[in-house]
Amino acid sequence: MTSDHYSSTVKIPQDVSRPDKILFGATARQAVILGATAVGEWLAWLGLRNTVPPVMFAAPAALFLLLLGIAVSAERDGISVDRLLLAAVKQGMSSRRRVMAPEGVGEHPQFLRAALRTQQTASPSSLNLPAQSVDPSGAVDLGSDGAAVLATASAVNFTLRTPAEQELLVAGFARWLNSLTGPVQITSRTTPTDLSAEARVLRESAGTLPHPLLESAALSHAEFLDQIGDTRDVLHRSLLITAREPDRTRIPRAQQRISGAVPALSAAEVDVTPLDPTSAATVLAAALDPDANS
Repeated sequence: MTSDHYSSTVKIPQDVSRPDKILFGATARQAVILGATAVGEWLAWLGLRNTVPPVMFAAPAALFLLLLGIAVSAERDGISVDRLLLAAVKQGMSSRRRVMAPEGVGEHPQFLRAALRTQQTASPSSLNLPAQSVDPSGAVDLGSDGAAVLATASAVNFTLRTPAEQELLVAGFARWLNSLTGPVQITSRTTPTDLSAEARVLRESAGTLPHPLLESAALSHAEFLDQIGDTRDVLHRSLLITAREPDRTRIPRAQQRISGAVPALSAAEVDVTPLDPTSAATVLAAALDPDANS
């Protein structure tokens, strides 16, 4: 007796990139931070033991070490609390107003300085983006951060599939993940879209159709698209696959991961299209100015 319905349960780690624990359940980074702090407190005690009572020194030192241990071990969204605090401090000290000025922001003209001084407005600073340029191969130069290669991917209707079909799609996606030899990022971006262009094309081509019923159907569909655009917000979802290498000399490795995703993800019915220089520049421009075409 056979059945078309089958399922299996596979347990995977919560975080496959979690660093190894090497000492008393602590990672190398945690051990270095806590160990260096403990040594620093011990050296401070050696210098202050003749002037500070032991209890007055031990209490704040132990409390600080405890708080530091919680900060380096507790996580939020996969990032330790101490890194979040450092990022918050860096964000607070940086300028809140950034402008596209790679050459730098100059001083205000003399006739504006007095007026701006009374408004207590902070001067803008240059927005330094990691993307520097797109080379002829389509790779994005990230400066000191290396380089990245981009590709677009199609979506798959998963919920309307049978359990057996869903498992085949998941297996195909899992085979691609297991074949990766470097970091890959999948980005999902949802933006408003305008259906007026599609409706206009239908109206213009309706008269060339070989049968009056086809012409009527095309005009009706154009009117339907106009009604959707007038009554609700139509959203378009785009998927982007990015393979990055920290060293620009290893761009071929990132290109190989992207090219390998084309046949690998086809088993999951996902169409992957590597981006040429023009398409990569267009995607970056849309990310920097998402409301340009909305």
